[in-house]
Amino acid sequence: MRSLDLDFLKICDAETREEIVRKKLGEEKCRVLDKYGLTLNNRLYWEKVQEKYPTQEHFSLKLTVKTSTLGIIFHLHRLCFAKTKYFENNWNDYEPCKYIWTEGGFSPCELYDMEAIRQKGTGIVVDLRDLSRIKWLHEFQAMCRELEQRKMQRTFDFRDSKMASL
Repeated sequence: MRSLDLDFLKICDAETREEIVRKKLGEEKCRVLDKYGLTLNNRLYWEKVQEKYPTQEHFSLKLTVKTSTLGIIFHLHRLCFAKTKYFENNWNDYEPCKYIWTEGGFSPCELYDMEAIRQKGTGIVVDLRDLSRIKWLHEFQAMCRELEQRKMQRTFDFRDSKMASL
């Protein structure tokens, strides 16, 4: 945050504020903000303004600068820090995807556009809405253990089939 003058951002016009902040955040984070229709208010919170609904503040500029793109998406879906950290630390095992009915299911997509996460080794899809329904840490840890076990089983099955073909 040191490179952003927060006091100036609070008093400048909305267009200037957006321009300065977007340069700092980079393209990928800005694509997430655009997808969800978020704008930065003069209190430096990202908000969604809709005609027929009350304005809803989501998170601060500070959070946006400090966290990853995945962290922003998880925050928008009201996912806790434990879930964010688990998937950030294990992201090489996963890929972003979204449901496309014309393609008959979940298809890979860019990170900013994801609605679900697919475990690469097993094809298991975890929808972000389902992930947000997990409220207890022990339930989330059980899910992680299951995903890890399935990944390991798939790895062993692959090795066994490769050895059998030799």
